[in-house]
Amino acid sequence: MSQEQRTPEKLVIIGSGVAGLCAALQAVQLGIRPVLLTKGKLGDSNSEHAQGGLSAVTEASVAHGDSVSKHVADTLKAGAGHCGLEPVEHLCSSGDKLVQALETYAVEFDRNSDGSYQLGLEAAHSAHRILHINGDATGASLVKTLVRAVRQLEAENKLSIIEDALATDLLLQDGRVSGVHYLRHDAEQLLEAESVLLATGGIGQLYSATTNPHGATADGLGLAARAGAVIADAEFIQFHPTLVDPAKYPKAGMVSEAVRGEGAILVNEAGHRFMPELHPDAELAPRDVLARGIHGQIQSGHQVFLDARAVEAARGAGFLATRFPSITAKLASCTEDGSGLDMAHDLIPVVAAQHYFMGGIYTDTSGRTSVPGLYAAGECANTTVHGANRLASNSLLEAMVFARDAIVAVSSDPADGRCTIEELAIRQISESTPEAPLDLEQLQDAASNSLGVYRTGRQLEDMAHLLATSAPVAATAREQAELRNLWIAARIIAAGAMARTGSLGAHHRLDSTESTSNGPGQSVRYGWTLHPSEQNNENFLSKELNA
Repeated sequence: MSQEQRTPEKLVIIGSGVAGLCAALQAVQLGIRPVLLTKGKLGDSNSEHAQGGLSAVTEASVAHGDSVSKHVADTLKAGAGHCGLEPVEHLCSSGDKLVQALETYAVEFDRNSDGSYQLGLEAAHSAHRILHINGDATGASLVKTLVRAVRQLEAENKLSIIEDALATDLLLQDGRVSGVHYLRHDAEQLLEAESVLLATGGIGQLYSATTNPHGATADGLGLAARAGAVIADAEFIQFHPTLVDPAKYPKAGMVSEAVRGEGAILVNEAGHRFMPELHPDAELAPRDVLARGIHGQIQSGHQVFLDARAVEAARGAGFLATRFPSITAKLASCTEDGSGLDMAHDLIPVVAAQHYFMGGIYTDTSGRTSVPGLYAAGECANTTVHGANRLASNSLLEAMVFARDAIVAVSSDPADGRCTIEELAIRQISESTPEAPLDLEQLQDAASNSLGVYRTGRQLEDMAHLLATSAPVAATAREQAELRNLWIAARIIAAGAMARTGSLGAHHRLDSTESTSNGPGQSVRYGWTLHPSEQNNENFLSKELNA
């Protein structure tokens, strides 16, 4: 094993989506020279795929009747009462400041002819407050601009970037994170660090159908869990309602709910619009409600289609192509014969697919985890703002707000600084005694069947048994590391789903009509740690939590 840095770095940031990029920019601003470690190329992330936009209460939205209190209320309502009130209030009150900070890095949000922001409406929002960049290319455009800013700082020798580097484990010393082991070009290396920020994204590759890119392999969750960190709210997984049916059009991708925000509806093959029967907001209901509605139709033998034809007719020819250029282009090129799909004229077949992980590494509003020296931000973190179901377009906002706050904490925290965990019901994942090999396809099939839109106790028990008796086996060291992370994620998700016997938000138990929501901060929040024997180091934290 080689050691790339002999002097410990002040900060290593793992991941280069918007959370990692904003963290790097903030670090330099505070006088820290970080190392940015990313498993692919700089900017490769879930963030690039964000079509909808950035939810933020700005002066422009306030002028149209919006307010921070309305954004807070919308977030709490979508989260089924399971959100942390203080983190939500902090998130929603930080939107305008974040937008101003992004514009200093040359981020250009779409504007009207009079120079004001174009404000979109999405599901479960009570006001037009969604900012976009290049229509439906918000994530990609945002990442591109932030990457440019980070590259400029690299050229000025104010930060370092290590690409094509997969973090495999965290090094701990005396219960505190002190470095990162990583694979690069098939060689294992060590990067010593005083602090580590995980910004690694989601868990999408745990499922057969996902909107996530191939790199979403629960890396941050696996790293943190093996370091003894608490993982919370793991049972809450959001399924995007409108992934174009991958069985028919595997290259089409998802269709943003901003299309429904413009008036598109959902119908089955008989032309029946079913969502008004399930929720008063119909197609603008929270995502968990929409996903269950679509999944229920498909389970009953129906097909489901997104119908935007009336939107085009009402708004004029070319409206959809102008408003959603990226989606339009991808649909047009999704077939081998070149015929493609066109929202202006075609019904678009859709299914619900894994989209976003509301759970993750438990943190406070400053990104501190339960392990000293370890911070987390973005989708891999659980700040509790999303509760049991994420409000549309809050993810980019959360990732950047809390990433920037985490760097402020890194710059000033004492050596033993970590988050408090009083509100959690801490449980331990039992030690696994694997007897059989488990490959990626087997894991994805099992997770899709047992940890999907609908769940039952029997399915969850079968899943837990499979995971306890099977060990991840892959062909290469990199694939093995990623599969191990997904396997750990599956074990914690299954445990969380079994513990929560009632339905709540995106966690829907078919075998229970019990609702466990009692308002903000009132429902039980489960936290999980791995058995000490499965951790990198048997440190004091695990003993303390599980005494």
